[in-house]
Amino acid sequence: MSSNKNLLNTPSEEKEKSASAILKDNGISRRKLLAAGAGLGALPLLGTRAFAANNNSAAAAATATRARSSAYGASTAEKAIKVVGLDRLEKEASKVIPKAGFAFVSGAAGAEWTMHENRRAFNDYRIAAKRLVGLSRDDIDISTKLLGLNMPSPVMVAPMGAHAMVHERGEIDTSRGAGLANTLYCSSGASNATLEEIARATTGPKWFQLYYNNDEAVTRSLLTRAKKAGFTAIILTADALGPGQPEEFQAMGSPFRPDRNFGNHDPKKGGSGNFFNQKTSLTTKDVQFIKQFTGLPVIVKGILRPDDADKFIRAGADAIQVSNHGGRQIDGVPASMTALPAIAKAVNKRVPIILDGGVRYGIDIVRAIAMGADAVAVGRPMLYGLAMGGAQGVKSVIDYLNNDLKSAMLLSGAAKLSDLNSSYIDIVGENEKFDTYNG
Repeated sequence: MSSNKNLLNTPSEEKEKSASAILKDNGISRRKLLAAGAGLGALPLLGTRAFAANNNSAAAAATATRARSSAYGASTAEKAIKVVGLDRLEKEASKVIPKAGFAFVSGAAGAEWTMHENRRAFNDYRIAAKRLVGLSRDDIDISTKLLGLNMPSPVMVAPMGAHAMVHERGEIDTSRGAGLANTLYCSSGASNATLEEIARATTGPKWFQLYYNNDEAVTRSLLTRAKKAGFTAIILTADALGPGQPEEFQAMGSPFRPDRNFGNHDPKKGGSGNFFNQKTSLTTKDVQFIKQFTGLPVIVKGILRPDDADKFIRAGADAIQVSNHGGRQIDGVPASMTALPAIAKAVNKRVPIILDGGVRYGIDIVRAIAMGADAVAVGRPMLYGLAMGGAQGVKSVIDYLNNDLKSAMLLSGAAKLSDLNSSYIDIVGENEKFDTYNG
């Protein structure tokens, strides 16, 4: 930690340099920095000096929550936060998160069309609310079951990498916050903390997201460690087989920090292998191997086609996650919500469906459940809550979503999640439900 402090406490003459100049010293242009938010390949992109220097302009507005001892100059806040909207929370978090870290978290691939489409697509599903159905707020039940877990709500924390970019305690606090809310935490294979550290930090249910390694021994080790640590399911990542496709990223070469180990691969913490040595030639046989090797349920994440969903279910997948990786891997693919109805029809309730991508309001969750999802995974907002309040901030985000879901269900006329179906939805361009509405 002392070496990090030396880097952060730069001499006065270096502090007078512009952020652009210091980034240039690190071999990174501003355009390249912004492009780096597109995929997992950008995780160890910047050195400590670049993060610290690029943070100077935001420091004046957020010195109370800035960690000068953190490798990334990230927040050390630990407090409950008032969440009045997740878009507003993102703006607030942008003042606290180091600029480079915020560019990574908030960015996406290419022109970011898919990321924005994830939000817009919810507007294609208008609520056909039922009125005067005798409900009060106390009647609303948002609890559910998912692969044997009794969950207080359908909200879960999506797997995301490198939480230390936004908070000094990283995944330790994110997982702890999920546990405080008794919410399912999905641990990323790209975490800064080890899966064992994360497992010890959370008191709630937990799944492990696997990035399949080319070295079979490394993959087997990760799976063995996850099961031993108490993770009850494995998420196989099918939608992140490389570092994303932005043009600027492709032009950057390889500006990676060789000394930035991912926690699960850090030899000092019992890990092995190279995170970036990922297997890209995955098939259904890999799903079968994970099931047989661990004896745990397997969720295949990154499905956008009905035929893919059917293929993986036939191969033994225990759940399907409709996802485009938050628009971070490839631009131009459909929004998760756009893909959901056809996938739900193909799945036909054989296995649970999880949706992620753009969920920001309780009414978004109503739409997703009504169109066939069983649960929703939320990503970026959890990191914004982490930056603003640590574990308590993560819990505040979850509490906000759960409370907003209860309000949305009350106003939609649904007492419990199982009541929600397509009769509650008017799809734009398909107004038959209003024309033939019979209550």
